[in-house]
Amino acid sequence: FFSAVWFLPSLVPQLPKLVTVHLQSHAVTQSAKSAAALNDSLSWYVVSSKDIRLGPDATDGSFSVALRQAPETAMAFTIEQVANGSIPLRLTVSPAQLTFTPENWQTAQSVRITTAETIAAGTTEITTSLRILPAVDVLDSPLLHRIGISSWSALWMFVAFALLCLFFYFSFSVFVIPYSGLGIELTDDYAERTNLQIYRLVASFCASLLVGYLYLWSQMAGAWLGGDEVLGVRLVGLGIGLLVLISTMLPALLCRERFADIEKKKHHLSLLKAISLTATNRSFRMLMGSVFSVFMGLFFALPFMTYIGIYHVCLGDKMLAAEIGGVMTIVQVTGQFLAMPLISWASERVDKKTILFTGLSISIIGYASSWWLFTPANPWLQIIPVVVAAWGLCACWAVNGSFAADICDEDELNTGHRREGVYSAVFALVYKTAIGIVALGSGVLLAWAGIVGQETMLGEEVLLKVRIAYLAIPVGFLSLAVLSMWFYPLTRERVAEIQLELRAQQKPEVLTTEN
Repeated sequence: FFSAVWFLPSLVPQLPKLVTVHLQSHAVTQSAKSAAALNDSLSWYVVSSKDIRLGPDATDGSFSVALRQAPETAMAFTIEQVANGSIPLRLTVSPAQLTFTPENWQTAQSVRITTAETIAAGTTEITTSLRILPAVDVLDSPLLHRIGISSWSALWMFVAFALLCLFFYFSFSVFVIPYSGLGIELTDDYAERTNLQIYRLVASFCASLLVGYLYLWSQMAGAWLGGDEVLGVRLVGLGIGLLVLISTMLPALLCRERFADIEKKKHHLSLLKAISLTATNRSFRMLMGSVFSVFMGLFFALPFMTYIGIYHVCLGDKMLAAEIGGVMTIVQVTGQFLAMPLISWASERVDKKTILFTGLSISIIGYASSWWLFTPANPWLQIIPVVVAAWGLCACWAVNGSFAADICDEDELNTGHRREGVYSAVFALVYKTAIGIVALGSGVLLAWAGIVGQETMLGEEVLLKVRIAYLAIPVGFLSLAVLSMWFYPLTRERVAEIQLELRAQQKPEVLTTEN
């Protein structure tokens, strides 16, 4: 899956290019008049600029379009203005269509942009975008346009990526269901179950140290290969794929089950019966409601964080955003490492539900504080809300697997079977369902906010919507997670009672197995 970022763009036609036009109320400096476009090394046509700034002293601008390979026949390119929901900016584009032939393809063709618009009092900038794509590639579907798919190339890219995601999550399920089930059954001690999940988190935090630097490494790798960040992403993707392949084999080779011999002697439930018993478990439904809410709040917020960090806090400076992202990851993961002993200490003294509620409350405070701490006046302050929210969720990740282990004990008492695999499968289904909903809904939310593409600079109105969404969505879903677990019944005392009853039932089976 990660390796697919290398060859996927070469399987389909090139995606449309975007040029963002900014009309400012103040004068435009010569150095800021236009910004060079990001040119994918596999792209067969390129645009010279990705941002053009107009103002009182600069009412016109220009960019050029060029081909990298000769067309077999004449090829027309359409230049159209993108409606993004912001204050409309009327532009005159000349010419509105370019034609390249086998004879003139080596000559770049220029496009001139002019406007007679003036900015109303109280507004500092109006932003719009121009989309450049082959005329034969234009997709006339308003519904698809609303989710950012404006060309046949974009549609085929979406289909290809969706198929790869389907293959990835199918393979992920084959691994994660037995992996999670194995982790749940390794110990029956109430507090030790939380400690076991903490060790699991430590390994994931070590991997998280890499995440904050992936974008920076992509830029560096692209420059090292003589290309751009898109080429760098492909190289980094190959490395991540190899790392995943090696690390996922270790638990299969080194860990062993506790109840494998006993379960082999029992009559197994049918699949439908197992699903029915799982769905009727009240404790598990509460846990899944909480987990689903946390996933939804976290995943929906992630894409908005990228745009806020780059275009609001860092004012479009991607290198600064990448540098802050790397430092943010180190601070975040270091804090999570330091929180692990505290969570372990708390697991020996208080119920897991108390730990969960404390962590979710801290995360809500972190997301709420982003309204004041995500500020271009001091870009480094953006680290605080993200780190605080992550620290709170750290407690959530530590106890979720431990909750599941307690629920498996309750289920065994009621059904006579250890069914960690089924519960792990439902847990994975909830995770993938949240991913699927976010994959479908995030595009709609981004389009609602006015974001039309990866190369777009964001106006004030768009940034306001993005900031509101980043704050309101996770705060709302994390609050639902708290409500879902409010009446969770499996306290420390109740789990101890369940395990005493299970030991009394299992003793004859163990003696029989030994004999």
